[in-house]
This record gives sequence, C-alpha cells and structure tokens, in this order.
Amino acid sequence: MVTGFGRTGANFGIDHWNVIPDIMATGKGLSSGYTPLAATLTHERIYESIYKTARSFVHGHTYGGNPLSCAIALAVQNYIEKHDLIDRCARMGDFMLEQMQSLTQLPIVAHVRGKGLLLGVEFAADKEKGTPFEVEKGVTAMVVSRCLEKGVLIMPGAPGLIDGAVGDHVCLSPPFTVSEEEIEQIVAVLRESIDEVGKELGY
Repeated sequence: MVTGFGRTGANFGIDHWNVIPDIMATGKGLSSGYTPLAATLTHERIYESIYKTARSFVHGHTYGGNPLSCAIALAVQNYIEKHDLIDRCARMGDFMLEQMQSLTQLPIVAHVRGKGLLLGVEFAADKEKGTPFEVEKGVTAMVVSRCLEKGVLIMPGAPGLIDGAVGDHVCLSPPFTVSEEEIEQIVAVLRESIDEVGKELGY
C-alpha cells in the first residue's frame, strides 16, 4: 500500500482520520520493494471470529513463509524507526507541498494536494470551472514524458479522475530520504514541464 509505512507522515494514511479499519492489506512498503512480501492486518475482533469459530483457517501458497523476505522487511522497518523516517516524511512532505503551491499559478493546474510524501497535481482545461481536458489530448502523458526528458520520473495518475474516463493528474511519491535540494529540483522540472505543455496546448 503506497499510503503505508510512513509515506504520508503517519504509520498508515488512514491514521490521519482516526479510523480503525477492520482489515488492511499491505504490500511493497513492508519490504520497501526489495523483495516480494505482503501482510493482511485485521482488527482483533475479526481475528477472534475466525479462530474461535472455524475448525481451521488455511491460507498459504508456494512462496509463503519466505524467511529472506521476512528478514528484509524487518531490516526495512528497523531502518525506518531508527532514522525517524515517518516524521521525516511529514516534514519533507510539508516542504514539498509548500514548494508546489506555485504550480497553481500555471493556467492548466487546477489543484495541488497531498499528505507527507504522497502528492498530486490535477490538470484542467478550465481550472475555474474544473472542466477536464479531452481524453484524446493525453495531457497526463505529455507532462510525464516532458519530466522524464528532463531527468525526473513522476507517476501518471490513474486515468479518469473525474468520471472514470476523463480527468488528468500526476502523482509524486519521492523516496523517504529525499533532500530539500532534490525536492526543489523535482518541483522546478515539474513547473517547467507543465508550463511547456500548457503553451503547447495553447495557454
């Protein structure tokens, strides 16, 4: 889960809203993507209802119980704790969000928002009305490609932000160890790229 293990400045993204989930699936963040590993976390009442009423609960597969993956995940979680990376994500995320606010001055940027080091930029043909670009224009792909040409890799947002079909945005999720200088570079490249794409679209 991209919102887990500290990225948003809390243990899990849901912690920002004081919600206690019944079941939570975790994945890559557990081992920082170094090795395949996932975990399903459940509320105690879910756990108890399974193990008190079921004769057995068998869940597993060929690669289950991989000790190497578990050791790597433990090392990753110890590193996050030792270097206080959750708090760092919160601080650097605040810095990055502040730096990114200037992007809203660009004619095609409708919104900039995020929590910790998980941020997004939404584009619109008419940002006052929130009118999205036509899908055929491929605005998200244009911005992502332009940033990549300048040496910064950003993620295209899932297509269809508005209604499942239209709506353009990009996501930024830099490493927990990103520096202020690197953030400034990311934002500068993003600003330049969006500005170029905007001009190409006639803004």
